[in-house]
Amino acid sequence: MFASESSPGATLNVLLRRGSEVIRITSEVEGRYPAVTPRVPSASVFERTIWEMNGIIPEGHEYLVPSIYWRKGNGHPLQKGGYFADGESKIPIPKNHVSGTGVFEIPVGPVHAGVIEPGHFRFSAAGEPILGLKVHLGYAHKGIEKLMEGPVGRNLSHLAERISGDNAVAHGLAHAHAIEGDTDIPDRARYLRSILSELERIHNHLDIVAGLCTDTAFSVAASYGAEAREELLRANYELFGSRMLMGNIVPGGVKKDLSADRIHKLENAVMRAGFAAMKLDGYMRRSPSEVDRLDTTGILVTDDALRLGTVGTVARASGIVSDVRADLPYDAYGSLSFNTIYKNKGDVMSRAAVRVGEVAESVSLILQCITDMDYGEIRTETKAPEGFSCGIVESPRGELLHCADIRDGNIWRYSVRDPSVVNWPALELAVLGNIVPDFPLINKSFGLSYCGNDL
Repeated sequence: MFASESSPGATLNVLLRRGSEVIRITSEVEGRYPAVTPRVPSASVFERTIWEMNGIIPEGHEYLVPSIYWRKGNGHPLQKGGYFADGESKIPIPKNHVSGTGVFEIPVGPVHAGVIEPGHFRFSAAGEPILGLKVHLGYAHKGIEKLMEGPVGRNLSHLAERISGDNAVAHGLAHAHAIEGDTDIPDRARYLRSILSELERIHNHLDIVAGLCTDTAFSVAASYGAEAREELLRANYELFGSRMLMGNIVPGGVKKDLSADRIHKLENAVMRAGFAAMKLDGYMRRSPSEVDRLDTTGILVTDDALRLGTVGTVARASGIVSDVRADLPYDAYGSLSFNTIYKNKGDVMSRAAVRVGEVAESVSLILQCITDMDYGEIRTETKAPEGFSCGIVESPRGELLHCADIRDGNIWRYSVRDPSVVNWPALELAVLGNIVPDFPLINKSFGLSYCGNDL
């Protein structure tokens, strides 16, 4: 859900997906409209952002506080008239609406002890049990959507990739799909794009699972998982010139091809990563203390996951069987065979199990790509579409969208919806009833992005 200015007011755009069907709903508004959030809770953060960035008021929104700046000014950044910062003042972050004898509030962040991105968390707790949590983000805002505006012929892949660096391929690919329109991409490029996407999925999942072991002081397994991921990142650099696979996806195809020798190295690298994930999973399941920490911790029930519109591994661990690669196949995925991994329990252990299962599927997909792709061109010229265009991919975190409103050869409005945007609110529910020391563990199992959310 996002807004774009039109004459005389603005246009609200709502994209809905159910299976293989994508619907776009537009509505012309002038300054205000009846809030959708009371009926559709997953719309809350979108309406807050529309209000803050475009100045359009969702009347009846029950928690209309900033989602990005936490400042008052005399303008809104995405208005075409510009953003004027004169007289800006900070808006205080509201306290939680939880009170009672023995209830106290714990503010955490935005500056953290580790080398992680900034986010502010306000816990309401009675002793150690968590009674409430509000997550306040926006500290990593970069103005990406505004920077995207301009001539459509510019190569903005480098900017798209840096929305969230560990998901560089997914963001670059979604951007390419939005800009390519109906361009016929060479077959070899489609397979190489799929290989890059699955390599990115593997190193992200290994990072999260190893991180769970770190957060539970399971040092042997944590070290093994970190070593396996590091080996894959080094292979990425050797094969594609970047540890995080940046600089490979461009509109019209890919930049780098793979020789027969490099393909052989790729096979070895992904097979080792697949075996490492299985071994890491075995370490975790054979440790009673590790199982005790992960099992039944941070449960997100299916009804809440559906109500909040969660996506990706978070949704699939709560019993929602949804994957863009299967529902809306893109690039080579329509020609490949794979299983959608899911669990029903919705706890930390389930989210870890989904990630391990997806690593195995990613290895299989890469090997299928290697077997099926033929030699040929890896890039073609593109002609950008006119009007509304959208790219939807399955990033390691879930369903990712890049939308472009193109008018007379210029990007008039660009909108990105990282999967973390809809998964952060689910974290606020998953922690309830758990103890404060388990928050880092639950947070890690969600594997959310701060910079992808903040844009």
